[in-house]
Amino acid sequence: MAEPPFWQALMKSVNFYARFAPSFTRVGYVARGLPFKPVKANYAGQNWLVTGATGGLGKATALRATAKGATVYAVGRNVQALGDLVREAKGPGKIVPVTCDLASMAAVAGLSKRPEIAAVKFDVVVNNVGLLMRHYQPTHEGLETSYATNLLGHWILTEDLHRAGELKPGAAIINVVSGGLYNLGLNKKMLNIPEEHFNGFAAYAAHKRAQLALAEHWRAAWAAEGIRTYAVHPGWADTAGVKTSLPKFRKILAPILRNDHEGADTIDWLAATRPPEVVDEIWFDRKPRTAHAYPHTRNPRTTIPDIVAFLKADRQRLAV
Repeated sequence: MAEPPFWQALMKSVNFYARFAPSFTRVGYVARGLPFKPVKANYAGQNWLVTGATGGLGKATALRATAKGATVYAVGRNVQALGDLVREAKGPGKIVPVTCDLASMAAVAGLSKRPEIAAVKFDVVVNNVGLLMRHYQPTHEGLETSYATNLLGHWILTEDLHRAGELKPGAAIINVVSGGLYNLGLNKKMLNIPEEHFNGFAAYAAHKRAQLALAEHWRAAWAAEGIRTYAVHPGWADTAGVKTSLPKFRKILAPILRNDHEGADTIDWLAATRPPEVVDEIWFDRKPRTAHAYPHTRNPRTTIPDIVAFLKADRQRLAV
């Protein structure tokens, strides 16, 4: 008798968590000695842009950068949370709040032209904001919300900053991905999933795999300008998104999940050290690691140029 799908799914989840929990949780962070190796950097005079900066890893990244002297343009839609972030940052750097609905591609496309952004040359761009949707929800532009927020918006923002000359030569672009990408190879059909086929976990994994693809695309496209691009896995951190989207996961692993600052550690380290870029690897706990935990993801259904063309087509269709 064939094994019931429920048990197949259950065993897959158990095996996944058992395999990665020792490394991705605080256990791995401590075992690698990172609490005893603080990131030493002076970001005075640097301008950073961080999306999703009002909570979780984005907030921790913004606070770490301002504590080392950076001016951080913190992008988020919650005005009150942005104000709280301004007050929480102690300096010597500062927070410049930038209100924007990152699920609106028209709003994202306007960011590079806004007065507070257009006059700035950025040293670091952290494409951090991310959503794992339990249920299908369209944006007012007709896109699946997590696709718009996790991927298309980051593509539009980063491309526009580059086109407008708002990235300094030698700038660092850091895409925050997730261990979820290990479950799925590159596949454009999983990016903007229609309602009748929607699976939030598969969509999230597809977006994060595509973020790695974009990092490699920009690495090749902008190498002559010295711009460096990285995809970073923060480990499993106890963020608000985890509390909302993965309550059972959090209930089981809460005692050993990383806190936000531990999750932001490698983002900070990459910005400080600018190591040589890697191909088909992700940065985790300050080292490049394989982007393939399972053999099937090494045979993608989509190429990186296919992903770029898909995103370009969606932007053209929206006319933003």
